[in-house]
Amino acid sequence: MMKRITIGVWLAVVVGLLAFGGCNGTENADLQGKLDRMKTTLDETKADRDLLKQDVARLEQSLEEAESDLAKTRQGAAVVKGRLDAQVGKLTSESGQLTKKVDALTEARVALEKTVAELNTAKGSLQHRVDDLTKSRGELQMMVENLVDTRGMLETQVASLTKARDAARTDAKTAQAKIDQLSSKLKVQTQQMTALQDQVVSIRAVLAQLQEKLE
Repeated sequence: MMKRITIGVWLAVVVGLLAFGGCNGTENADLQGKLDRMKTTLDETKADRDLLKQDVARLEQSLEEAESDLAKTRQGAAVVKGRLDAQVGKLTSESGQLTKKVDALTEARVALEKTVAELNTAKGSLQHRVDDLTKSRGELQMMVENLVDTRGMLETQVASLTKARDAARTDAKTAQAKIDQLSSKLKVQTQQMTALQDQVVSIRAVLAQLQEKLE
């Protein structure tokens, strides 16, 4: 832009000098040379201007494309923002639900810890009972061993008593046989005594008759 203004100023100066009419042929030739150079410069400036216009057109096109891309990007950003807002809402809702679940799990953990404490207490009681039962089992084991020993003694005594019983049965059978024999003998003797008594009675009767006769 400054180059165009400078060229315009030079042209105005040259035109003023020519109009002034006070220049000779040499000066006119110099001015003509300067004018030619200025025209050349002006042509170059026009060419640069055309190139600048093309660059500006390309820049405007790029700007339009950039604005279109920016609009698309903004639209996409709006869609993404909407999705993100939906996800944030969903996550917020899920966070509330998770908070409730965490609270429920915390309550369950507290209840579980209480149950564990109760089980530990019950375990201590059971351990005490197990110790008592173990002690009782030891005592019972000793009693069983003593009963085993006593059973052995009793079995020995039973064997002795059985042997004695068998011997007593044998003796009883022998004694019964002897009693039967004595009973038979006693019966015979009784029969004999009865017969003798009958004979004595007969003899006394005969004696009584003889006594009567003697009188």
